[in-house]
Amino acid sequence: MYLTRKLKLGQTDQLDRLARQAGELWSTLTKWHWRFARRQGYWLSKGQAQKMYCKGFDGLHSQSAQAVADSFYDSLQSWRKKRKNGDYEGLRPPYKQKRYFKVQWKSGAIKLRDDGVLRLSNGRGNNPVLIDWPSEKEPKRVEIGWDGDQYELRCQYNVEEDQEPKGTKKAGVDLGERHLATVYVENGENISVHGGRLRSLRRQHNRMLSTLRSKIDRKEKGSRRWKRLARAKDRQLRKIRNQIEDFLHKVTTRLVNVLHERRTGTVVVGDLTGIRERIKYGDRMNQRLHQWAYSKFEHMLTYKAQLRGMTVERASEAYTSQTCPSCEHRHKSNGRDFNCPQCSFEGHRDVVGARNILNERYPGDEPTGSTQVAGEMASPTGVRYRPHMRTEPTGSEPQRCNPATAGKTCTEPRGSSRQAGRPVG
Repeated sequence: MYLTRKLKLGQTDQLDRLARQAGELWSTLTKWHWRFARRQGYWLSKGQAQKMYCKGFDGLHSQSAQAVADSFYDSLQSWRKKRKNGDYEGLRPPYKQKRYFKVQWKSGAIKLRDDGVLRLSNGRGNNPVLIDWPSEKEPKRVEIGWDGDQYELRCQYNVEEDQEPKGTKKAGVDLGERHLATVYVENGENISVHGGRLRSLRRQHNRMLSTLRSKIDRKEKGSRRWKRLARAKDRQLRKIRNQIEDFLHKVTTRLVNVLHERRTGTVVVGDLTGIRERIKYGDRMNQRLHQWAYSKFEHMLTYKAQLRGMTVERASEAYTSQTCPSCEHRHKSNGRDFNCPQCSFEGHRDVVGARNILNERYPGDEPTGSTQVAGEMASPTGVRYRPHMRTEPTGSEPQRCNPATAGKTCTEPRGSSRQAGRPVG
């Protein structure tokens, strides 16, 4: 498994020069690709472009120059794929020239010295980039790009999944917008991750974006006040995005720690691929659902569970919240509670979905007598975010919720989890 570590580098003349060289190469590739297409009706392949324009490019390592061409043709391929699928709205190919661009190094240009300094080669005759690397693992791929304030180092390195799961229990995970995740464990225990904090940050993001855009539109473009407001908008929105990522990291780490303590060996997550294409609930609800960070949440949950030795699998989520886990009668509930009219089964709707997701992947695997599906399903315990939540296991037990306030109570361990150079996914 590969993880990414990020480090802030500030701004130096050497990094500015490298970014300008990469931007110049991107602009050259863009210009000549479309010139060939427009004048001769011929599209250059990636191999031809690398041979004609990347080979011997001054100021960059040969692999760094090839990586710029990889980025351009990846963007071009993504554009062609979307056009093939009929997605034309607001879609444009990579055509703009760039003054600066990110610089990438592959394994052949990366060396970790004995003194803990990471050496990034820039080709013969050019000074290498030297960075103090706070790890004993040599990265396999390195990228340096501008994050809005300064240059940022992003290193991918291999991490062995050396932990063993404490048990062999299976758990189903139902992803949602209100409750980010609702988990059903084989023994009948249910866990809910409340998403109120994330929804609040999204609302704050939307309000601030709308307010600042309206102020910017009333100023003359390029004026001093226009530039000041544009910088304020970028700064404020970046702060909220960082808070959202901090929230997702902390709640996913806490959830995985709880599952590990509950001796879970296999986690089955509901597959939500393509769900945004089917959403048509009105402007406000569509905005909420299109800003739903389920993909990032699922990615973080997956790699953190795998680091603890758990196996993560996918299962279809179709009709899982509408199917009774006792008699399999399909019934669409109006509120958060599921009440089956066929067998009088009662339970939280998201817990029913998590139970059916597990059953979709492992039907009939649960030991007899270990579940409360027969009559009434237990209310979920809650895992909720707090600004100073620790991400390490604490051994504390989540509190029990009642059905009316499911997911609103939680443990509140203290301590800080954000550290410089912390591996992130």
